[in-house]
Amino acid sequence: MADRYVGRRRFLLGTGVLTTAAVLPSAAPLTGGSSANAGNAGRAPAKPNFVMVIADDFGYGQIGVQGQTKIKTPRIDKMAREGLRFTDAYAAAPVCAPARASLLTGLHGGHAPVRRNPPDDGDLPLPPGIPTIATLLQDQGYRTGLFGKWGFGGQMPNPSHPDQHGFTDFYGYLTHYGAKSYYPERLMDGRKWEYLPGNKGDSGPVYGPEVIMDRAMAFLRESKDTPFLLMLTLPLPHAPSAGPPTLGRYAGKDWRRPDRVHAAQITRLDGYVGRLLDGLRANGLDDDTIVIFTGDNGPHEEDGVHPDFFDANGKFRGYKRNLYEGGIRVPFIVRSPKIMARTRGKKTAHPTVHYDLLATFADFVGAAPPGDTDGLSLRTVFEGRGKVPTHPYLYWSRLHAGSTPSQRAEDGGRGRNAAAAVRFGKWKAVGFAPGRGYTTPDAKWRIELYDLAADPGEKKNLAKKRPDLVTKSRGYMRAAWRNP
Repeated sequence: MADRYVGRRRFLLGTGVLTTAAVLPSAAPLTGGSSANAGNAGRAPAKPNFVMVIADDFGYGQIGVQGQTKIKTPRIDKMAREGLRFTDAYAAAPVCAPARASLLTGLHGGHAPVRRNPPDDGDLPLPPGIPTIATLLQDQGYRTGLFGKWGFGGQMPNPSHPDQHGFTDFYGYLTHYGAKSYYPERLMDGRKWEYLPGNKGDSGPVYGPEVIMDRAMAFLRESKDTPFLLMLTLPLPHAPSAGPPTLGRYAGKDWRRPDRVHAAQITRLDGYVGRLLDGLRANGLDDDTIVIFTGDNGPHEEDGVHPDFFDANGKFRGYKRNLYEGGIRVPFIVRSPKIMARTRGKKTAHPTVHYDLLATFADFVGAAPPGDTDGLSLRTVFEGRGKVPTHPYLYWSRLHAGSTPSQRAEDGGRGRNAAAAVRFGKWKAVGFAPGRGYTTPDAKWRIELYDLAADPGEKKNLAKKRPDLVTKSRGYMRAAWRNP
């Protein structure tokens, strides 16, 4: 398997520039920043900057523009009004580690290098040599920064590190489990540990997300004269329900404390999105930058949080760990005032998944994506011009063993079984293996079928009425999976 990844890396480095016209005939090339901003930024780049905010365990319905009423998200809502909002966008998995691995590598869960959340004794590292969004952009001259949760640290003393996978700058949590502390005793600054005196457990004088955000803003200011990728991967609003320094507007609510903390976590994250957008304007980078806000999987119900209290999954069925829509359909908002002028304030039902992002970024910078990527470029969707590529099907798998009560209830007692799902057109199939191990999807798998156009809440299983589509979906599931 490692040889295939090395080959994939060599393919990326060895191919020439792939022009936009070769793939998207009617897409116009990008131009530099406006004259007003070019002087402030000190450059007129031909390639855009990229800022990605990846929220942790963030449901489709947890922002105001998608129906949230209890939690206030004014800056994200404004970003949606100024950008393009995808209504049918998906995380690549229903839990964190495989979702983020697929986002970074452009490989879906059927053959991605990380396909489950890590065991209790350590992270599952990304293997060396596999191309990522960061390696692709670094090869194009980008400065690349990750601020927040890495989550693929592996075993000490020789951990997997972001700098092995294309990131020139890193500040935050190296490991998956380390990111479960909002008041960490230490964070990693490049390759060195920075200790935060006084922090212990879930309390202390230093709130981790705040110092990580400060470092991300410094990176933004320092990078205004070179193209850059800034990935903000704060643990918000993942469990535990450890409050920010202040609960703000939620302090006096007569809600359960975990729910008050959860709401405050999301509103604080919303404020951080606002700081990034304000920072781009202040540094003359607004026109040159594509900003993405999304989540890595559906809402959690851990540490006392009740997602149903907030209607966190919107109109959809399921939670984190489910392969129903509520477990994988996530917010996805893209904003760039000049580059995406045609799609400002619009929304699209184009089905997409996070493993499309590597191909999308490659398209914008004129690079060839790896030959075995599972993604398709979204550039024409972002810009509102040209032919829109479509997948024959989207694919997800589930291998983890963790579960929560609501998630188990949705899965009808199969919450710990291996599972897979595919979406093709308006049809969605969810399949459950006969046990915890992922077997080749066959007649022993129980497959449910839903018409998302008529039944977005996945309430009416049509498998018995459409056995032809069940057979088709099983074929997709078999074709997508490769044994590790």
